[in-house]
Amino acid sequence: MAVFLHEMFKSKPTILQVIPALTSGGVEIETIEIAKAIVAAGGRAIVVSGTEKNKIKEEGIEFRTLPLNTKNPFRISQNVTHLKNLMLQEKVDLVHARSRAPAWSAYKAARALKVPFVTTYHAAYSAGSMLKTVYNSIMARGDRVIAISRFIENHVIEKYKKFSWFEATRIRLIERGIDLQLFNPATISKERVKRVREEWRMLPSSRLILLPGRISRKKGQEFLINALSRMKEKDVILVLAGSDQGHESYRDFLLQYAGSLGLGDRVKWIHPCSDLPAAYQLADVIVCPSLLPEGFGRVIAEAQAMKKPIVVSNHGAAPEVIEEGVTGWSIAPGDVDGFARVLDDILEFSPVRLKDIGEKGRERVEMYYSREGMGSKTIAVYKELLEKEKR
Repeated sequence: MAVFLHEMFKSKPTILQVIPALTSGGVEIETIEIAKAIVAAGGRAIVVSGTEKNKIKEEGIEFRTLPLNTKNPFRISQNVTHLKNLMLQEKVDLVHARSRAPAWSAYKAARALKVPFVTTYHAAYSAGSMLKTVYNSIMARGDRVIAISRFIENHVIEKYKKFSWFEATRIRLIERGIDLQLFNPATISKERVKRVREEWRMLPSSRLILLPGRISRKKGQEFLINALSRMKEKDVILVLAGSDQGHESYRDFLLQYAGSLGLGDRVKWIHPCSDLPAAYQLADVIVCPSLLPEGFGRVIAEAQAMKKPIVVSNHGAAPEVIEEGVTGWSIAPGDVDGFARVLDDILEFSPVRLKDIGEKGRERVEMYYSREGMGSKTIAVYKELLEKEKR
C-alpha cells in the first residue's frame, strides 16, 4: 500500500475514525485498512471505538476508547463532549464516521470545532418510520459521503433527494478493497490446504461448497441447506464458516434442520476458521446467498481473488461485483431450485473452464477491488476537504 500512498499528504494531518467496536466484521477490517493508508500517506491515524484494541501498534495506528457502542440518546449526547475534548487534545484535522450512533456524536463535535466530516455509507439501512429515516440520515450528512458500491450510491440519492440539506455532489463512489496478497492462490501452499481439509474431516474425494460469513437468518444459510438437499451431486459438503455470536440458537437450528433433511454429515459449521484463504483454495465453489441486499459483499471479491467461481443472490451490490456468467452467477434471492441447479452445473465444469473463470475473476478484483485502490481514493477525499479547508 505504501507504494501507492507514499507522501500523498504534504503536511501530517491527524485523521480520526469513529466506530462502535473493533471486532472482525467488514467495516472494522476496512477501518484498520484505511488507518494504515493514512499512515502510509504521511498522516496520523487515530481510531476511536467502544472496545479496547491493543494490536497493530507497529503499524503506527493510535487507538482510543470511548463509550461509542451505544444507541442511548443521552449517551450519544455525552459522547459529543468526549469527542470534542479528544479532538482538541489531539488537534484532529478531519473526522471519518462509519456507523450511525457514533456518527451523530462525531457530526456535532466536528461542526462545533469546524472540522471536516466524512461518512462511509455501508448498507441500505432499513427505515420503517420517519424517525428511523432521520436517524439513518446522519450517514448522508458528511461533507463527503463515501458510497461503497453503485447500489449504495443509488440508494442514498433515492432516499434523501427530497431533503433540502442533501447534496448528491458530495457523494464519492469508492468500492471496498481487499488484500490481494493475503487472498492470492499463488501464496497458498498444499500443506495449508491439507491442514484445513484434515481439520474439517473431509475426504479427499468430497467436493466443497463454502459459505463464509456470520451465522444469521439474513445470510441465507437455511435456504442454502435446502438447496443442497435438492442438488443432483451428493458427494458434496457444505461448510458454514463464521461466527455464531448472538445467534447460537439459530446455529443449533441450522444443524438440526440439516439433520432433518438427511444432511447431518454433509453440513458443517466451522468457527473460528483457522485459515480462510486456504479454505477458499480448498473449496470448489463459494456461495453468497443473502436474503437481504448487501452493501458490497467482501466475500464475493475474496472468492474471485482466489480464482473461485461464486454464486450470489441477485440483489444489492452483489451483481455488480461479479461479471455475470464469466466470473460468477446471480440467482433470485430465495430461489432454492435455481441455486441447486447452478451449483450442480459449476461442479461439472471442466478444468479448462474453471481456470478461465479463475483468471478473469482475479483480473476483475485487481482492477476494481484492491485495498490499494480503496486507500488511495479515500486519501484523495481527505485531501480534497483538507485543502478546501485551508483555502
